[in-house]
Amino acid sequence: MEHSLEISGSCIGCGQCVKVCIRGHLAVGEDRKAREVESPYSCFRCGHCVSVCPKNAITLRCDPSAQEPLDRPLIAPEDLAWLYRTRRSLRWFDRNCTKEELERLLDSVRYAPTAENSQSVEYAVIDERFGDFMELLASILRAHTDEHPRLKQFVDYVDAGQKEKNNPFTWEGRQLIIAFARFPIDAIIPMEQIDLMAYSMGLGGFHSRWMLQAAENDPERFMSFFPGVREDLTAHAVYVIGHPRVRFKRTVPRDERTVHWL
Repeated sequence: MEHSLEISGSCIGCGQCVKVCIRGHLAVGEDRKAREVESPYSCFRCGHCVSVCPKNAITLRCDPSAQEPLDRPLIAPEDLAWLYRTRRSLRWFDRNCTKEELERLLDSVRYAPTAENSQSVEYAVIDERFGDFMELLASILRAHTDEHPRLKQFVDYVDAGQKEKNNPFTWEGRQLIIAFARFPIDAIIPMEQIDLMAYSMGLGGFHSRWMLQAAENDPERFMSFFPGVREDLTAHAVYVIGHPRVRFKRTVPRDERTVHWL
């Protein structure tokens, strides 16, 4: 059996790790120590056992240095609700983000959940090759301009030399973050976390649907722009980002959502 964990002698056999292991991969032996056991499903390194151990006796073999103690208070629910309520889609920018700002954003989503903890998510930052990417999108979408007026507006904008700031797809934004994953939800969750983190950093942006249409219409040509991305991953989320030049003063009311209690 291939071992995924290191279990030290400080284990007291409390069984907390066994209780949180959804894979049935742990058991407390006769020596009152936790150990890995054969199970129908292999360990997928979710780290629940690491987090719950009262003696810090369990570490993941992959990177024990990244296991941080949870010794800070969680964010208050009202503060998180305020962040959700005040976050706005932003389309008007006065400058691009620095590489350090983008790196901080992308590092913040290392802990976003993925199906079976596969962590099969990769990102691309479109920056210096922004114009080239717009030309690729236009070349793919040119055959689909009759499907929606916005598509024709975008293709005409690119064909005219991209001279105006008001790009019909990105407005004044000239930086993009694209998330590639096996499943849409694995890309959508971290991209929304990037959105919220960006807002907390004084940055801003919006999620773009239109650019994904090019990925759906001609996935091979779209992915040719990203030769380093794993072949089994697909673009599922695009975020336009920058430093906003507009600051909003108040929230805007939203309709109540229908909830079906079953």
